[in-house]
Amino acid sequence: MKPLAHLLGRVVAVLTVLAGGLVVFAAPASAATICGNSPVPPGQVIVSEHSSNSCGGYLELTVQPPYDGVNICADSPIPDGYVIISESSGAGCGGHLNAVLRVAYPGVGICLDSPVPTGWVITAENQTNSCGGHLGGTITNQVYNGIGVCTDSTVPAGWVITAENQTNSCGGHMYEVLNAPYPGINVCSDSPIPPGYVITAAQQTNGCGGHLAEVITDNLYNGINVCANSTVPPGWWVSSTYVTNGCGGYRAEVLQH
Repeated sequence: MKPLAHLLGRVVAVLTVLAGGLVVFAAPASAATICGNSPVPPGQVIVSEHSSNSCGGYLELTVQPPYDGVNICADSPIPDGYVIISESSGAGCGGHLNAVLRVAYPGVGICLDSPVPTGWVITAENQTNSCGGHLGGTITNQVYNGIGVCTDSTVPAGWVITAENQTNSCGGHMYEVLNAPYPGINVCSDSPIPPGYVITAAQQTNGCGGHLAEVITDNLYNGINVCANSTVPPGWWVSSTYVTNGCGGYRAEVLQH
């Protein structure tokens, strides 16, 4: 039987290794120094820029992987999923603004020179003193039927624009309403049309910010009449065309399968 002291020593050693492992895992990765004419390693950010005699006239950059709340230089690449929440003048960035990065979350306030992650929308824009002269905005990825977003948002895949209006809450941009598509829904003509949908009618409207209103459907059948600005779905073909007043200036087409 092994002495108790020996066993306790083994336990302490194991706990020390585990604790050390946890500390290493939680700590930010080490920073590295590169010259300004070198590309920033993928997924990393610039945290400082300084003049250097060792970079042949280029600035010396300190780069590292990002973390929530990291301070970076505003000319840094922004990794996917991160947004700029503030910008200010200061030393240490070679004449560029200083910026703070956060991992995006619904309702986060951002500077509008920040990238907006794929699938996220801008719900408001406003003047702010915390973005180095840029507008501030609010973004979310919690998209729902009837959500109002600013028109400089990218419409997420699978959603359509059903209305557009003037607003004071989008920093000079218009306000648009998003909905999930269904057969027979009316959309604004600057809306993306989901794959498999066709346009069956178009007309002038006051509710689309000067754009036409279009009726779309994915209930296709042989002989369906669609507007010629529709994308013909795979496996379908145009059997004839004709002039119509119902497609907002476009000809109509007859599709067959």
